[in-house]
Amino acid sequence: MGIYSTADKAIKAMNRANLKAFNRLKLADFDELKLIRSVADLYDASIVYAKKKYLEIAYDAYIAALIEADVSRERAKGMAEDDITTDWILDMLEESDPVTLYEFMAESDRKKQRLIEALAATKNRNAEIDKALRYWTAQVAQYADNMVFQARLAAFKAIGVKKVMWVTQGDERVCEECEPLDGRIFDVDKVPPPPHWKCRCVLHPVK
Repeated sequence: MGIYSTADKAIKAMNRANLKAFNRLKLADFDELKLIRSVADLYDASIVYAKKKYLEIAYDAYIAALIEADVSRERAKGMAEDDITTDWILDMLEESDPVTLYEFMAESDRKKQRLIEALAATKNRNAEIDKALRYWTAQVAQYADNMVFQARLAAFKAIGVKKVMWVTQGDERVCEECEPLDGRIFDVDKVPPPPHWKCRCVLHPVK
């Protein structure tokens, strides 16, 4: 299984759930108060589901990183249960992210409010709902990838790894931003963030 396999499964599950939710919104008959409540409920439910999936992603990524660094599976699971918690996920979602340039929770509120305003003003509600769905699925997928990157980094720090190597996927899709980083070694406290959305580069411990 690949390093991002849990994230891929989670993204597909979130995409299916969000598609159903946004399509149900198209069938709603709105007055103003119902409009606000329906959109708020949609985003709130999606965020709850995303947090659950992010916890699964980070937990698996943390364990995999520790095993890669020669920690036993049993010890790795125990460490993950202590370190990868709901609070850890919330901290990730409430910090300003250098890739997205926003905080997940604050941006979620902005997207929610924008859709409410757009649906109240437009005559083509389906188009606005489709647009909101595209923006929202991009956001939740980006943070799924970010959970892998951050959980692996946290795992290496937890066991005292001093240096890590940046490794690209090594295929024809490696982009101009990532290619110069391939093989570079960084102090674990000075690792740069992924340089762009949908980056699938990984960190490996330097033993």
